[in-house]
Amino acid sequence: MLRHTLIPLKRFPQVFPVVTSIILVQTIVFVMILLSGKANDPSTWGRYGAFVGWRIDEGEYWRLIFSLFVHVDFMQLFVVALSIYILAPQLEWFFGKLPFLFLFLVTGFFGNLGVYLMGTEGVYTGAFESIYGLVGVYLFLYIRGMIHPLLGRGLLVILIINLVFDYHFLFAHILALLSGFVFAAIFIQYKQMKENQDSEQ
Repeated sequence: MLRHTLIPLKRFPQVFPVVTSIILVQTIVFVMILLSGKANDPSTWGRYGAFVGWRIDEGEYWRLIFSLFVHVDFMQLFVVALSIYILAPQLEWFFGKLPFLFLFLVTGFFGNLGVYLMGTEGVYTGAFESIYGLVGVYLFLYIRGMIHPLLGRGLLVILIINLVFDYHFLFAHILALLSGFVFAAIFIQYKQMKENQDSEQ
């Protein structure tokens, strides 16, 4: 799972351009918020695309995706970027660039939709729901025996711990997990069908 860490950092953007771009955009937005001079003001976060419930009520549904790139403190950005660095490269390699980007955005969207349906007030930021979506993919791969059992069990333990300690958004996290799980199931089924058709020709 961590084979990508053996790749020299200067080659990482070439090998995993989507993962690199996601982390880069998140970092740039974070720096822009810091330089705004009002980094602790939720209204500033909202101007940069954060999840704001009442604005979504008014039809700004794009925030369900844009908020994935908004992080408002260094620790939040660090945890998200590290999680993406650990979990995402293998999936970009496995699914391909565009399908992986679709996976990241769609699972984040469904997770944030869960946050919205819970009637969350205030401002919500970060790509945590996309990370749960990536874990959902690994959960499917574990059940199908496509990753090492120890890795799968380790992720399962970490997942349960996170769900227990962050139970306030349990519905949203489960929705993100399920969307990742379903994406993996559909994509892998399609990939196998296509490979079977190609082998028959």
